[in-house]
Amino acid sequence: MLGALVGQVVNGYEIREQVATGGSSVIYRAVQQPIGREVAVKVISSEMAAQPEFRRRFEQEAQLVARLEHPHIIPLYDYWQNDDGAFLVFRWLARTLRDALQERPLTVEAAARLLEQIASALQVAHQAGVIHQMASSSARWPTSPPSRSAVGR
Repeated sequence: MLGALVGQVVNGYEIREQVATGGSSVIYRAVQQPIGREVAVKVISSEMAAQPEFRRRFEQEAQLVARLEHPHIIPLYDYWQNDDGAFLVFRWLARTLRDALQERPLTVEAAARLLEQIASALQVAHQAGVIHQMASSSARWPTSPPSRSAVGR
């Protein structure tokens, strides 16, 4: 079921393409209808979502994450659970840090700014009781660097 959503409309989101997979989840680029906003939809497998403890934690954690406010934390727009799995809808970010680093290396100054932004976002999340489990260069980061002006000077 996880990879079969491209071309479907799920809960008002038109699924356009699969962009990433993990052990028990898939991330899609989608469009929120009718406003036309691009979003990322993370779908967690129905097997995992069927577990009572997961369902309880999912609801609590989704509400907690949705309340986080920080310029470098991707906002959670929507979430739900049904027989097909658990769904999280985030702001769409077209590029990953890895994409940007493949174009140009960061300058020391840009790397320092980026680390400050990530640390600041993680501090806000940790103070709220949220632990980011997938902090990596392939994750999509809402940071001002690495813009073209901030990299490879």
